[in-house]
Amino acid sequence: MTFFTTMDPMMAWLIIGAILMLLELIIPGVYLFWLGAAALAVGGLLSIFSLAFTVQMILFAIFAVIALVIGVKVYKGKDRDIESHHLNQIRGAEYIGKTYTLTMDITNNNGRLPLGDSVWNIQGENLPMGTQIRITKVVGNTLHYDKAE
Repeated sequence: MTFFTTMDPMMAWLIIGAILMLLELIIPGVYLFWLGAAALAVGGLLSIFSLAFTVQMILFAIFAVIALVIGVKVYKGKDRDIESHHLNQIRGAEYIGKTYTLTMDITNNNGRLPLGDSVWNIQGENLPMGTQIRITKVVGNTLHYDKAE
């Protein structure tokens, strides 16, 4: 504890910020990085101004909230292209818009199509084997398709 009481407050905040950012690498959760950024900001201010410990803590809290809001906005749009309330639709969404060749005839508007490590139920117009199809949507565990032009 005497280490931190004898240390320059600016260096203490910079070290804390660096430690928090390094912990983000070990314990990924996104938020430690932003708390580290807040600590670095306080350390940066201390290089310019001399601030009381209470003011430093208040600034850290304010910077932490601002940094977390920025972090949430930065990471919020990462999963926007695949949104679903059903797990199978999330997985099947990767096939939407892609073109595949039918490996068997489609009769009664239903068939099966091997994709990756799975065989999917497919639904669409009756088509012969070898026809190119484009996946248009996922409903449950069934891929819907149209004939590719």
